[in-house]
Amino acid sequence: MNVRILALFAVLLPAVGFSQTTWTVRPVPSAGETVARVVMEDASDLVLEVTNTSTSTNDSRLSEVSFVLPAGYQLLGGLPAEENPHWKVEYIDANERRITFQSTRGCVDEGRGLANNESARFVLSVVGPANRNTDSTTERLVAGTYARDQCDGRSYTYNVNAMTAWTRSILAANVTLAPRVLAVNGSTVARVVVENRGTGAATVSVDNPTSTSNVPLTTVTKDGGRSVAVRAAGVFAVNLRPTAAGAVAARVRARTSTANAPLVDSPLANVGNLVAAADMDIVDAFSAEQVTLRLIVFNTSTTNTYTQVRPRAPVLLGSATASLVSGPSPESVAQLAPGASAQFTWRYQVSGSPGASYQFQAQVDGTLNGSSVAGDPVTARKGRIVEHRVRLSQETVSTAATSLTVAYTVQNRGTLPIYEVKLFKPAVNYFAVAASGPQPFGDWNVYTDATGYLWESESGIPVGGEATFRITYSGFTAVLSDTAFRHRLELNQGWNDPRIRVEATMTLLAVTAAPDVERLTGVARDGSVTLTWDNPFNHGGTLVLRAVGATPDTAPTSGVHYAPGEALGNATVAYVDEFSSASSVTDTAVTNGTTYFYRVFNADDQLRYGPGNQPTSVGLLATPRARVAGNPLWCYSVGLASRHQPITELGVGIFSSFNDSVVGVLTNTANPSEDGAERFRPVKMPSTIGSRFPVVPLLGRPGQQWLVVGDESGVPAVINAATGEFLWKNTTLGLGRISSFPVTQLLDYANPEYRTTYSNVDLAIFATRNSSAQNQVVALNAATGALIWRYRPGDLGMVTGSMLVDYSKNRLYVATASGVSTDTLRVLNSLTGAEVARLELGDLEYGVVRNATSNQILVTANDGRVYGVSPDNHSRVWTAAVRSGTAQAFTHFARPQGRGFIVATEDNKVERYEVVEANGTGVPELKWSAPIPARPTGLFTLNLGGSVRVYVGSADGKVHQLDGELGTETGQVTVGPAQRLYTPTIDHTVNRLHVGTEDGRICAFPVPF
Repeated sequence: MNVRILALFAVLLPAVGFSQTTWTVRPVPSAGETVARVVMEDASDLVLEVTNTSTSTNDSRLSEVSFVLPAGYQLLGGLPAEENPHWKVEYIDANERRITFQSTRGCVDEGRGLANNESARFVLSVVGPANRNTDSTTERLVAGTYARDQCDGRSYTYNVNAMTAWTRSILAANVTLAPRVLAVNGSTVARVVVENRGTGAATVSVDNPTSTSNVPLTTVTKDGGRSVAVRAAGVFAVNLRPTAAGAVAARVRARTSTANAPLVDSPLANVGNLVAAADMDIVDAFSAEQVTLRLIVFNTSTTNTYTQVRPRAPVLLGSATASLVSGPSPESVAQLAPGASAQFTWRYQVSGSPGASYQFQAQVDGTLNGSSVAGDPVTARKGRIVEHRVRLSQETVSTAATSLTVAYTVQNRGTLPIYEVKLFKPAVNYFAVAASGPQPFGDWNVYTDATGYLWESESGIPVGGEATFRITYSGFTAVLSDTAFRHRLELNQGWNDPRIRVEATMTLLAVTAAPDVERLTGVARDGSVTLTWDNPFNHGGTLVLRAVGATPDTAPTSGVHYAPGEALGNATVAYVDEFSSASSVTDTAVTNGTTYFYRVFNADDQLRYGPGNQPTSVGLLATPRARVAGNPLWCYSVGLASRHQPITELGVGIFSSFNDSVVGVLTNTANPSEDGAERFRPVKMPSTIGSRFPVVPLLGRPGQQWLVVGDESGVPAVINAATGEFLWKNTTLGLGRISSFPVTQLLDYANPEYRTTYSNVDLAIFATRNSSAQNQVVALNAATGALIWRYRPGDLGMVTGSMLVDYSKNRLYVATASGVSTDTLRVLNSLTGAEVARLELGDLEYGVVRNATSNQILVTANDGRVYGVSPDNHSRVWTAAVRSGTAQAFTHFARPQGRGFIVATEDNKVERYEVVEANGTGVPELKWSAPIPARPTGLFTLNLGGSVRVYVGSADGKVHQLDGELGTETGQVTVGPAQRLYTPTIDHTVNRLHVGTEDGRICAFPVPF
């Protein structure tokens, strides 16, 4: 028998003899509600709970229910609730407003339908009629609604007029929460958009939001009530403060004096120290489509650094299936510093029947001070498998835009063509439609009425096809904060078929730019450039522009999608992604020998682009080169001048700094693709790092190396050389400016006197460069940063060069500028900080070094003199007048060589001085002088096979190689255009030279040239 005829026949069956066989149906209120609510003129979920209340003792079971909606309602569809999946939709008649559900278990199966006192829930998608200007509180199912046992035909009696009513409201609302990750007692804003679906203007207000968990939400301020016209929207901001840790959503009610909107919950927020937010890129997926899940993790603490931050495997919620395609990416993050964020993404293929839901719960773990820490479980938005959806060409719009044509692309994966598409007017007070309005195309005609715009076609959108509908907006009303508005469409497949509702959001932007990426660096190798950056918290994707020989001159336009290879001004789109955690890309579409400039633009979830000004507005320069003689093996680009001489960890890598960041780069002689890669992300200090720094082992930490660093805000620190993690950072000493090379005195290499004084302590020693007389030298416990001793005599000049520790005598040599005192070389007891001696040697800007051959202390004075000082009695042994009375004679300290030294001078020379035994003076004398085309900046020596070579950087963009015995130039290499190259360093275990450049690179060359 026809199912429809059978259903109608069942309605007419006499109830005689079955009066005791009863059932009830009631509307189920949403969370926080006391009554169920639907919204006029809007798609709403009406949940109905059916209970078999029969008192009969027979085995009849309620296995078929049929609901009929009141007149004026639209029936869009329905599904059995996920908690009772053994039901199906058997029949829908949109015109009769009837939907029938049947148990999927047969008459001989166990558990079919509902036994006595059992219940099941059904979700009806309905549209309430818009024919009232106040709420209707007496909405019920109508005659024709029935329940029966489909196996024995027994009917269940029920008077629908006695059922609990639901409420039909004139208000629709949605709420967002930003930020969604914050510390306890932090501030977040619930932004509520309330739409008036009634027949007249209404004065709307919002209640104080309530918490959906045990995290209290305190309302700090709230917008007052305002009048909202029909088909308009009111936007309300509520400032909230959560006062405890945990996961929470803000539940909000909008109301008028006679109407209540359904309660709405914001997306989940997370409050605490290690917090997270989960999102999905697609919440209306076609079956077998891939979706991306993203977990953003944020460290709200101002002091704690979490290590080994790793996400757990997400948990799938809902009735759809999900197969992992990839992820997590990345698998973990080594550390999360205070205020830092990280992103993890997974890719899933979701499948299921239309209406099946998918939602993911995610959680993150970390380590804090050696102990495991778990974040709160957080959930992403719920998604559903669909057969129809709409995509907007402009998901975000600046409110300054005018005459903007927006394309609505309707995609049909259903079983029937679509012949009508209606766009309901979005909030009319925020979206002004131009006179040209909606545009017809092809055989699609367009009509306008009070509620929206209707396109009709004879051919329609075929199954598997799509069509794009365009409408021009003349302008947009400004918003105080980014605000998302719903754009709703209704699709019609035929007169007898249920209408289909689809929607998308368009966000009006209050802020025109997203934040920039951070810590952008690059490595140029043979045929490739690898860029690496840190995504900010407000991140949805990345756009990379590449230009030849000049900075990309045109920024991307917010809201516009770009494709790889697309031209933008003088640049090409080298890479683009959306809803991604990617923070690195390797560009292989490059030509060796060509100089490229890159700008990296962060895009947030609203497709709003950042300025692209990291590390500066110039961007990042990179020149890939073939690995042949004369070319660098790699160049690591940081974008800001790399002035400090790199520090070598022999055979492992080098360290340097730029501006406020410490960088580490690996040496890999076996794998060119990894040679020059970052050892860790640049580590930021509070201020500019004014000098190079040592890399040393520390007591009790075998196999580990540590960087001892100070900055110009007076903060000393020790950093793990392998991971970039801080061992400690002391912000309480009040030192002032640190611009000199810190030194250490390590117990493992100390003499018995030191070991008696400090049985388990390494010393880290820092000096200051303040303009006042309060310069000082401090010795700290290298393992903890605790103060051991302080030397602050009140007349100490500025210390800018490196100090020297004499381990054999426990002496510390400190060279200072004059002005405060003429005694510019201080000798201290390194164990106590007590002053041992002071010498008057003039302005001393450069470091103090020791000549291992002569066992003398070399002191380089600004006036052109180099002094030899005895470590035994701290007296001046000799004076070598390299230049006479010159205000600034040298560009670097005198480097020991043989029994003398080599110097680089301001008058463009490199000179070697050596003690001539025959003369018997013991004073180093000029051995050779070699001209350098442009200002030499510093030098380094390499003794290879008995031959000494001198390497000097200069302002002509080259490193010059000189014969150490004769001074003749024997080779040179060029980094790029004429610019200043700084003091090189050499890793003699792998014969590599490393040098920093003015244009922000650190390059590696094989030596000798």
